[in-house]
Amino acid sequence: MQQSRNTSTSHKNFLPCKDGHDCLLQYDNATEHNASYSHPCRWSELCRDMNRDSEHTRHFTHAPHQAILCKYGSENCTKLTNPEHRRLYRHEGLPDYLLPCRHQDQCRDRSVEHLKKYKHPSNFYENTSNLKSNTTSNNNTQFEFNQQACRYGSTCRNQSDSNHCKRFSHPNTTASSQSLNLKYTSSFHACNTSNDMENAYRIGATLALETLSQSDQQAIKNMSADSVIVVPGTYDHIDRVLNSLNIKFTTVNQNEILTYPFRNDQTVYINCSTDFPSDAARRIRQHVENGLHIITTDWALRNVLGIAFSDFVRHNGKSTGDEVVGIQVAEPNHPLVNGFLSASKHAQPQWWLEDRSHPIEIVNRDKVRVLIRSEILGQKYQSDAVLITFDYGKGNVIHMISHFYLQRSETRDARHQMSAKQYALDIKASSAATDFVVNQGQNLNYAQIQSSSTSAQF
Repeated sequence: MQQSRNTSTSHKNFLPCKDGHDCLLQYDNATEHNASYSHPCRWSELCRDMNRDSEHTRHFTHAPHQAILCKYGSENCTKLTNPEHRRLYRHEGLPDYLLPCRHQDQCRDRSVEHLKKYKHPSNFYENTSNLKSNTTSNNNTQFEFNQQACRYGSTCRNQSDSNHCKRFSHPNTTASSQSLNLKYTSSFHACNTSNDMENAYRIGATLALETLSQSDQQAIKNMSADSVIVVPGTYDHIDRVLNSLNIKFTTVNQNEILTYPFRNDQTVYINCSTDFPSDAARRIRQHVENGLHIITTDWALRNVLGIAFSDFVRHNGKSTGDEVVGIQVAEPNHPLVNGFLSASKHAQPQWWLEDRSHPIEIVNRDKVRVLIRSEILGQKYQSDAVLITFDYGKGNVIHMISHFYLQRSETRDARHQMSAKQYALDIKASSAATDFVVNQGQNLNYAQIQSSSTSAQF
């Protein structure tokens, strides 16, 4: 017999729903389902409706949630749209868990406010077909992950309004120095948002491009759109770095890897992702053996390399915190680390570790080369490898802990607190490039430009 709404009944009379927080029926007037199953409250033990006589308590459990406070707080945290960050860290006035969006991966609302409240499947973040064409170049309009396209486009008069820029993206804004023979296009115009690293990457790209010869710059311009392949992930954004460098690329989603006609002369960037098809990872190994070059980041260590190249590297089972560590170049003669060498002459370069970044365990020490290490990383997580590489067959694999697109840095010493101009002077940038840094990087410090420039040069 069904109980009335006024009957005082504990949630123990209900079976726990197997989908937990992600159940789509719990808030969708699914009377039959909710009459049989309980669900965890997204506010956990902090819920203000936690009363044994209330209807809410009958249907929702309130187990204590072991999470620490986010050090950036609700006002300054830039990861409030990240479901995993919200689960791991508490923010005052916000629930521990996001609501499941009823539209799932078909949702078209990418506004900040929506993503702060609702969670979507991982392929919602991976599948970019709703935002851009499969072949992406810097002449196409790009949109930031949690923004909507401004209907006024490049003619918008509110591009200097930080609140407007947090909600809306705008078409490419080309910035150049009059006396510097380098022109680049940014997918994100430089709004005065809290994330200064986007602007830092625009400037870092200019410094990186200046180190290239004219022939190398011309080679970049002449590259075909499919010379570089980007496999989207959940968190990393290599596309932003490539766009800042004006490098064309083609997007291939995870579910397309099994059938995509890879060529041996291509370079494939595989972004950090919460999951990855095992059969796709195994096919990647076959292509590398034939000559493909791949670059992977963070969690791809577990779900790509851990499947395809477990005889070379694997996740050591530990997870880092959200922190920044100093790094040291281990093989100074390797061409991949040239940018880090010039950056380390005056101040130790930094590397940002994301929440739960995966430390690298070297399985085949004869084949795997560690190009960049971190003493602090080794002391805390028993693995000091930051950037590694190894050859397999005719191809090559490069992997780095954390993300290619570094979203922040820290001012660990007095030099890191200096101006962006000082970094340009330290690396002996041209006067034109230095002037460009001064004009465009007024709100940026040495550490931010150092991080973005070294990442772009890599």
